[in-house]
Amino acid sequence: MSSPSRYAPLRRTSSTSDALFLAPPHSHDPSHVSHVAALPASMLLQLPETVQEQLWDLQESTSIVYASYIRLQELLDERFDRLVEMPFGRKTGTVNYSEGAFFNYVNHLDAERRYLVEDAHPDWKHKASRAGLQQYGNLLLTFRGKEMTVADWFTQLQTAEAFWIQAAKETELPDFESTILEYQSQTTTPSSECSDEAHDFSGAAVPAGREVVNSERLGLGISKALGEI
Repeated sequence: MSSPSRYAPLRRTSSTSDALFLAPPHSHDPSHVSHVAALPASMLLQLPETVQEQLWDLQESTSIVYASYIRLQELLDERFDRLVEMPFGRKTGTVNYSEGAFFNYVNHLDAERRYLVEDAHPDWKHKASRAGLQQYGNLLLTFRGKEMTVADWFTQLQTAEAFWIQAAKETELPDFESTILEYQSQTTTPSSECSDEAHDFSGAAVPAGREVVNSERLGLGISKALGEI
């Protein structure tokens, strides 16, 4: 059996020397960000093995940031589902919701936001700073159908990561009373005013009282943004 090429990127399962390594809070797949965070193989093979290793670490860190960003958006979209109806109000016809359950949900959402901004983002910056691309910045490559330099590619990667972090920073935690009013306003809309059934970006029908999933918020918009740079 032939030994692996010495130019093949090494994928380390652990790094005891890296004190800033962060275990992902969710399952993540680095291939999901390869269109943003991975250099073409033809370019990667021109770089030293040590740089290839650092770039793999950076891709993993990018994947962790992206997974946390997606989870944050999913949690926001769950706010109506997190309104837990209290049983004692059913007899009187008055709907009451558990403030305690919603409080726990908001804490979960806040923890995800803080993890992304205060832990995953600094780890990404640490990995980016040690990638060792400075002396290779002027090398030319073709990325997403465009000719650019390694420095240009890295700038695009920074743009994507900054997009996810800024979205997290701008995320406002849902208010209990406001969420109830928003939910009730959507569920009590007369059928004559909403004759057209809402659909999400995949074409699936969205139940009454639920928001249509915004594909821009799910990270699909960043690919378009990068393509226009």
